Amino acid sequence: DRGQELLVRAEIPGVTKDELHLSLTDQTGTIRGETHKERKEEKGDYFRREIASGSFQRTLALPCAVAGDQAKASFKDGVLELVLPKVEKSGARKVRID
Repeated sequence: DRGQELLVRAEIPGVTKDELHLSLTDQTGTIRGETHKERKEEKGDYFRREIASGSFQRTLALPCAVAGDQAKASFKDGVLELVLPKVEKSGARKVRID
């Protein structure tokens, strides 16, 4: 919590930016991703091929309402950072009686 905004940081090694998908509501944020890796090895008469794939999803309950349309995301060296501006709530105010 940075006062006027929330910072969400997630370490996601081995995933590229194109394999990540983010969605936000007023009170939740969801991070989804898919991985697909293929490894080949050939030595003479020996041939080996491994294919690994998987997916993940994590939904976070946010401590307050956020403005999802103003969110900013960056992904560098396997670390995803989301900056989510808080929605200003209207507090109690005094009303003058005429």
